[in-house]
Amino acid sequence: MSTATLGILILGALALWFLGGFVLRLGGLLIFVAGAVGVASGNAGGILVATLGALGWLAGHWHYALRHQEYKSPLARHLFSRWPLSRLDPTRDWSVPVDRSGGRWSR
Repeated sequence: MSTATLGILILGALALWFLGGFVLRLGGLLIFVAGAVGVASGNAGGILVATLGALGWLAGHWHYALRHQEYKSPLARHLFSRWPLSRLDPTRDWSVPVDRSGGRWSR
């Protein structure tokens, strides 16, 4: 592998890391809206497009939470805290629980 190829791969990985969440959230929203317009106009295939857009939007929020350890949207936080998606939550077990008992280690 040449140095130029390695440099392009590294730049691509950095671009995905820094811009991936935003691109996925925005692209997912636009695809969802296009699918919803398709469903409203009578096209049954719009359901699949809207579903893919919603999954893209959700993947963008997952990426954002992975980078920042918090969610950009309360809806995404709510969805990732529920049973089916709770195992995928990147913020799970990240914080220290607060103990209100008044002991030495309470906050």
